[in-house]
Amino acid sequence: MIENFKREVLTGLSTALTAEELKKVDEVLTIVLSRYEVSGKSTEIVIYIGDLQPEIKAFLVSKSMKGLSKNSLIHYRRILENFALNIHKDVKSITANDIRLYLWSYEKTHKIGKSALDDKRRVLNSFFSWLVRENIIDRNPMLQIDPIKFEQKIREPLTALELEQMRNACETLREKALLEMLYSTGCRVSELINLNKQDIDYTNGRVKVLGKGNKERYCFINAKAQLAIKKYIFSRKDNNDALFVSGKQPYDRLGKGAIEKEIKELGKRAGINREVFPHLLRHTFATHMLEHGASLAEVQALLGHESPQTTMIYAKLNIQKLQAVHQRCII
Repeated sequence: MIENFKREVLTGLSTALTAEELKKVDEVLTIVLSRYEVSGKSTEIVIYIGDLQPEIKAFLVSKSMKGLSKNSLIHYRRILENFALNIHKDVKSITANDIRLYLWSYEKTHKIGKSALDDKRRVLNSFFSWLVRENIIDRNPMLQIDPIKFEQKIREPLTALELEQMRNACETLREKALLEMLYSTGCRVSELINLNKQDIDYTNGRVKVLGKGNKERYCFINAKAQLAIKKYIFSRKDNNDALFVSGKQPYDRLGKGAIEKEIKELGKRAGINREVFPHLLRHTFATHMLEHGASLAEVQALLGHESPQTTMIYAKLNIQKLQAVHQRCII
């Protein structure tokens, strides 16, 4: 009952307090409530309306307190709210078969791929695992649902020639600065858009970024990126602290969509015969680091990956390299 009380209080405060403030409230409640007995108010008539919203909101508050990014929270909420709209049962009565039917129906109705479907499965598994930990349900029905297999597409990084083509295709100082920053740092777009001009440490050639889970790390800026950034900032006529801003008044901070569009158009102008997007530059950064001798652990740290398995997708070795290693090692 105490845990239910705490959860309802934190849920109610979730829109008014930050993650750090919610953690502090949680700590205070734990101390204070340890001195009291809390019991629920009983009612003679209970009408169930099949609404998972309280559980979903409390789950998202919990994720927010653990540092999940705003975009990830929005993603989780969309998946869970759609699930709630299609499952008209009490949370304790939901079975593995209910979830299987939901996933099957969603796949057929929305014609999504296996990768996107497995993403929904992972979110649902996280939600139901949390429900078990919070003693809201006794058993996780997702344990009976296997991961959905799908073929992982391997993105080919930009070649050295393609990278130079993009550099030569830049028409504005902002394009040049964006390209060089994304390639030199290997950072995510979500990390880049939050940077300010004063975050650039030109003396040490680095920048501190705030990654997933609110974890800070250093990314490094080569000479080309430093020069491009300096030229871009010097050319600006605004007083916005943001590192990248729109080209017209009121010179707002450049958003994710605008950066993606700019890099995509730059790729077309450069004559790259495939879609170019910011994450492809992150992929290129990682691949080039590994090809030139960086260890997997070093690249993992630079990319801000929690698991080395995530970094492994960049460590694709071609047959020529494997044969060269074989000839060097086997007599």
